[in-house]
Amino acid sequence: MKWQNLNQGMSSRAVKYFCLITAGAIAICDQITKFAVQKFAGINAIRINSFLSLRYAENTGAAWSMFRGHAWILSAIGILAMAALFLFRKYFETSIQKFMAAAVAGGILGNTADRIARGYVIDFIDVDLKIYRWPTFNIADAAICIGVIILLFTFQKKAQKAC
Repeated sequence: MKWQNLNQGMSSRAVKYFCLITAGAIAICDQITKFAVQKFAGINAIRINSFLSLRYAENTGAAWSMFRGHAWILSAIGILAMAALFLFRKYFETSIQKFMAAAVAGGILGNTADRIARGYVIDFIDVDLKIYRWPTFNIADAAICIGVIILLFTFQKKAQKAC
């Protein structure tokens, strides 16, 4: 089954609700996991397996700690990004595009809530592949990255078909 066909038989209202639930669920899961890691992991890392650990970290910047110490500017960017997703929603035509835009929105909401409430984002997923250690991240970061990558891929495929 193709992703584009997922909403066949679903009303546009049902698709909208599904996307709202998706965004909300991602933001809520992000906040719950951050709370749990803050409460239980604290400063000690919890090793899951040879390459994955849970390690509490406070990030005052954005991805890879860029723009460190500028929480209010990053909060404003998050709010503007949410507004842009809303304003450009008509360009999300397929089910996968709508779902991925909702995932991005949920991730932005989760991290922006942290920045506004705490002045930093809680990161905790630590991946060390021995040849490369990925910067510590969280559920919101994963949702944003996966959503943006898939959105770019779907829009790129659409552009190729148009040529």
